[in-house]
Amino acid sequence: MVITQQIYTMFGTPPLVYLMILISGLDKAQAIDVSKVFLPFMVPVMGVAVPYLVIYLSVRNALKEVPGEPAGARLARILKVPGVIDATTLVTTMISSGLFVGLSVLRHGKSLWTIPWAIATIWLLVALLTLQERVWFEKILQPYALAEFYKNPGQMPRSYGFLWPRQAWFLPYAFAIFVACTLASIGTIIGRQAYDAHELLMSRLDTVSPAEVAPLVRQVIQMLLESSVLPMALVGAYLLISSALAAWFLAKRQAEGTRSVQLTLEGLVQGRPRLPEWVSTDEVGDLSATTARVFAQLKAFAQSLQSSAQALRDSAEQLGQSTGRQTEVLTQQASALQETQVTAQEIKHTSVLASQKADAILKQTERADQISAVGDTALKEGLSGMQEIGSQVREMATSIRALDERARQIAHITTLVKGLADRSNMLALNAAIEAVRSGEAGKGFGVVAREIRTLADQSIKATRDITDILQDIGNAIVSAMNLMDQGSDRVEVSLRQIRDFSTQVQQLSGIVRENASSVRQITVAVSQQDVGIAQIFEAVNDLSKGMDQTMSQLRASDDVLARVRSVAEEVSSIVVGYGWQQQQGPRS
Repeated sequence: MVITQQIYTMFGTPPLVYLMILISGLDKAQAIDVSKVFLPFMVPVMGVAVPYLVIYLSVRNALKEVPGEPAGARLARILKVPGVIDATTLVTTMISSGLFVGLSVLRHGKSLWTIPWAIATIWLLVALLTLQERVWFEKILQPYALAEFYKNPGQMPRSYGFLWPRQAWFLPYAFAIFVACTLASIGTIIGRQAYDAHELLMSRLDTVSPAEVAPLVRQVIQMLLESSVLPMALVGAYLLISSALAAWFLAKRQAEGTRSVQLTLEGLVQGRPRLPEWVSTDEVGDLSATTARVFAQLKAFAQSLQSSAQALRDSAEQLGQSTGRQTEVLTQQASALQETQVTAQEIKHTSVLASQKADAILKQTERADQISAVGDTALKEGLSGMQEIGSQVREMATSIRALDERARQIAHITTLVKGLADRSNMLALNAAIEAVRSGEAGKGFGVVAREIRTLADQSIKATRDITDILQDIGNAIVSAMNLMDQGSDRVEVSLRQIRDFSTQVQQLSGIVRENASSVRQITVAVSQQDVGIAQIFEAVNDLSKGMDQTMSQLRASDDVLARVRSVAEEVSSIVVGYGWQQQQGPRS
């Protein structure tokens, strides 16, 4: 930065010294004199030492690390360095030009009014040079500003004033400086030459005749033109070159900033994201900071999208594993359901047999009822003769033994029915358990299972009643057999005993009728049990169909999970393809 400043100092010193000498009104000898006297100490001090000190202090202050300072403060200091140096250069120039012109006019007795004239003109020329210096200083500091900018992308500091140039006022300012500098320089040359020509003309008018005035005026004008053309051409060329370079540097600077933002946007489009390699105080810098904020938002969105895709993929994997375990459980349940279906078929078959046996028991009970009625009639008719009574008593004893045998058969069948009812109760309990395990699909099956358990409980209760009745029948039959045995021995003892026996036979007929009624109830219960078992069988079939549908849905879920995994991997590959995980700083 010091070298750059010295190059522009060397480039601007000759025209500045010339204009200061010209404005001071010094002749050639006086100009050489003041140049030898004042420039040897002013150039090293004001042209070298002071700028070096200003640049050193400005850069050191800008680049230092301040603990606890807010984000962007260091970047703001770095961006203000060119403005600080330019402002210091303009102030130093005003002091130097005022000091040089003041000492010169005092040394050679010239007019003091030339001092502000010289200060204003020299300030305009230096301001034109600082336009180029500012661009070069910004370019030199750009890597440091970018490094600070990348620490907090998009967090561009805000400021105002001469140290924070904006295109909205800096470009008009540069144009105004160029126009004012041109007018001041040309006006200085023409004004100074015209003033000297006027002084010369006034001094010689008193010594010439009226006839010589016109030639004298033409001579002075010719001398004015000759003395002004070359300085105006040289100063004009200098101003034109300086202005063109300043405009070119400013345009190139703006083009570089725009190109950096363009490359960032193209990188986003092409899948090679990177931060803009530009930071400045003007509107292009705002655009770069906005682009960096967009970049940060897109990066956060892409990383969030990648995390979501990874979470979706992990969820799909977990859901796939859960579906696999669920498939295994459902497979086991389907196997158990098949076994239940087989068992229900067996229960249905057993229920049909139980119903058939109940019908047979009912027929035997009705037959026993008929036998009891015949026995009662025989007892009544047996009163006609003891022989016939004895014969009928023996027949009755035989019938009672047969009835005892049938009663035992009925007890045996009742035991079978009770066993079937117990088994139905157990199967209904197991079916209810399986219905609970099956969840929503097994609710209907659970209702049927509870109905079967109710019917089974009724069957168990009815068989218990039948058992009690049969026990009573057995006891009555035993008593009747004892009476028959005693009656056979005591046929001739008493007719009263025969009537008592007739009464007992009538009681036996009542018991047989009651037994027949109980058997009918058993038959109805077995029929209901058969219907319930048929419903259980249909429910098991429906549950089997529901299980098949569930397995089909699980297979469809596997296909959906495969598509979800594919989509998650595709999203993740797109995000990874953009290279968000890499360093998005400037390319080397």
